[in-house]
Amino acid sequence: MKVHQGLSLRRLLTVVALAALVAGIPSCKTERIAIMKDIPDTSRIVRFVPMQNAAAPVIKSDDILNIVIQVLDEKANAILNQGNQSIVSGAVNGGTSGATQTSVAGYLVSKTGNIHMPYIGDVHVSGLTTEQVRDTVAKKILYYFKDPVVNVRFANFKVTVLGEVRIPSTFLVPNEKPTVIDAIGLAGDITIYGRRDNVMLIRDADGKKEITRLNLDSSSVIASPYFTLRPNDVLYVEATPSRVQSTDAYRNRNITIISAALSLLTIITARLLFK
Repeated sequence: MKVHQGLSLRRLLTVVALAALVAGIPSCKTERIAIMKDIPDTSRIVRFVPMQNAAAPVIKSDDILNIVIQVLDEKANAILNQGNQSIVSGAVNGGTSGATQTSVAGYLVSKTGNIHMPYIGDVHVSGLTTEQVRDTVAKKILYYFKDPVVNVRFANFKVTVLGEVRIPSTFLVPNEKPTVIDAIGLAGDITIYGRRDNVMLIRDADGKKEITRLNLDSSSVIASPYFTLRPNDVLYVEATPSRVQSTDAYRNRNITIISAALSLLTIITARLLFK
């Protein structure tokens, strides 16, 4: 009799453990859904969508500029480029392991909009594009060296992608005109639970937050003035209603199963203790 009761108890515990295990296993899907669904699915048809000529981003206080100057004097090159100091730019994700603090080399733009460079001193850069800064620095360097080659780029051009994407995080972007598609690519694509027709974009605009929504299901998004991103833009991919409902249902199901399992364990324990 005791042996039979022991087997029954083990069976009940096994059922409880399996129920809890099933409740904790999320469904795994690797399916991907296409964007710009209005483009015909054939290689023989080409559609040209005009893209707005986005203005180059202007430099602001607290931006970090990487400025590289090359002249014929090798010793002078080392001095001219020593101002590119290592600066912590913030949390930038380089993969699925999580966000990490990333350092970049460059000149930090002061609150007055200036940077201080060897030989030429203070240079006002706030409100200028990187191309304009390049021309300004090259003219100043001409007083000291012949035929300088100057390259200027943002060292802290960051965009943040949140919501229903595979790797939500903040990313350093290597060029000055990344698109929404570029940013989503950095984030590992939108999951099957994300709304491609209602992607929110949040942008800093003269001390205010500018918020708009983009429909990636339509190729006309390419013509949007918001298709090309600016520094510190934030993209948020909203979850589909079915995702929200399934998450709530999944949570409620887990609560029900766990409650039932606890009740069953309580009954079994009581029977064993008070037998």
